[in-house]
Amino acid sequence: MKNESTVVERIVTTTDSGTLSRYWIISAMVGLLFSSVTGLLVSLERIDLSAANIFSTADEVFQFWSAHRVSLVLIAVLPLMIGLATLVVPRQVGASRLVFPKMSAFSFWIWLFGALIIIIGFLANGGVGTPDAGSESQSVALTFVGVLLAIVGLCGASASLLTTIVAGRIPGLALLEIPAFSWSVLIAGTMWIATLPVLAANVVLIYVDMRGREPVNFGSEQVAWEQISWAFTHPQVYLWVLPLLGVVAEIISAAFKGKPSNALLAISIGLMGLAGFGAYAQTYFDLGTPVFEEAFSIIHAFVAIPYVLFFIAVIASVVVKNRKQFDKRAITPIVLAALSIVFLFQGVIVGALHVIGPLELATRSTVTSQIVLTLGAGVLAFMAAFAWWGELLTGKSISQQKVLITGIIFHLGVGLFAIADLLVGFTGQNDFTGASEFAAGTDSSNWGDALNIISLIGSSLFMVGVISAVAVGCQHAFSKTPAEGNPWDLETLEWTLGEKEEVA
Repeated sequence: MKNESTVVERIVTTTDSGTLSRYWIISAMVGLLFSSVTGLLVSLERIDLSAANIFSTADEVFQFWSAHRVSLVLIAVLPLMIGLATLVVPRQVGASRLVFPKMSAFSFWIWLFGALIIIIGFLANGGVGTPDAGSESQSVALTFVGVLLAIVGLCGASASLLTTIVAGRIPGLALLEIPAFSWSVLIAGTMWIATLPVLAANVVLIYVDMRGREPVNFGSEQVAWEQISWAFTHPQVYLWVLPLLGVVAEIISAAFKGKPSNALLAISIGLMGLAGFGAYAQTYFDLGTPVFEEAFSIIHAFVAIPYVLFFIAVIASVVVKNRKQFDKRAITPIVLAALSIVFLFQGVIVGALHVIGPLELATRSTVTSQIVLTLGAGVLAFMAAFAWWGELLTGKSISQQKVLITGIIFHLGVGLFAIADLLVGFTGQNDFTGASEFAAGTDSSNWGDALNIISLIGSSLFMVGVISAVAVGCQHAFSKTPAEGNPWDLETLEWTLGEKEEVA
């Protein structure tokens, strides 16, 4: 008699791309919720910088401040992009399954284990070190182990996606003819694999130096964050959300029944991938700043602006030429996609402001503004994608109105959060405020206090938007209304090819 597998065995051993996609997305939404909570607590602390109120010390403030950024990238936004790609990419290239499906499944579980360790490390008085070395060193080491595991999982999943695009396409589909989203994943995944190992190398240096004896250099708590901060700020954050360009292009092309030039679209996405390469931007290893390095940094910061404008122009040409053919059913994904690209454009502008020396914004709260705008754009793009491809993900009918309301709430939260942090940066407030006016670098003006309150409101709406997204996702997952099958009446591969069972 054949032994039937248990529920747990089926959950752990599945290699089905649709199931793995749901695993990634559900886990990432929990990570996004964790990140939003940490961001809200830090915003609450900033309301009164005369002393530590929410937290007991400045080191605890730093732990939650850094937890917000690390989790937003490694546990939320990047896994959301990978989860979406795991669902859509095989369908778009006509593959029956992901290439290396077992590696893809193993990568998810490695990442999930690492993500849990990261969260535990932060909550156990660890994190990525603290300015005054007031954290628990064992927990700090644990956190870095979690970061390393998360990187391994993300790289493995990216490699599977890239191989699927390059080697798993149906015969006759040229690489430059693949859909925009798959092309954006190809560029993004290539750059992720080029930069994530650099972050892993930073983590290994820190971990090895901090274990077993007094740190010589890299493993000192006071400098640990400085060595990895490049991965969570300008320009590297553009890479984490690069697939949003593919999402926007897919939705607008289909909704307006037009197709932009493949060559121009491919070039614009590729250029943005180059603009987002940030592994070189490691100030900890600077030996002074030669003129040519400073010039390169300035050029690299500003080129992202014309690259985004180039992409917008390519997409706008479709809208202008086919505006009379607009499918009104696509209102929700179109609005969310448009808000996403607007946030990205604002993010690259704020990023460029950082390199203007006289403004002295490189260490101010404007850094937070740029991060929130850019990563918020990625989350909005995911919401647009959920409105567009959600029926493929859940197998149930999607309520466009609920997704739109959720997206608008999140948009307002990101907007208020980012604008307030941008403006308060001009008043002199530092990126990390600590728990004192001295550390914050602000004169505690009425403007600064008011802007910090607005930032708190934005952070609160950010969290409300995430909670609403989780609630909407759960509602659709348990809905009894089946999917329509092809709600947009499209003839592209992801809609015309039926669900395919993948063999473990």
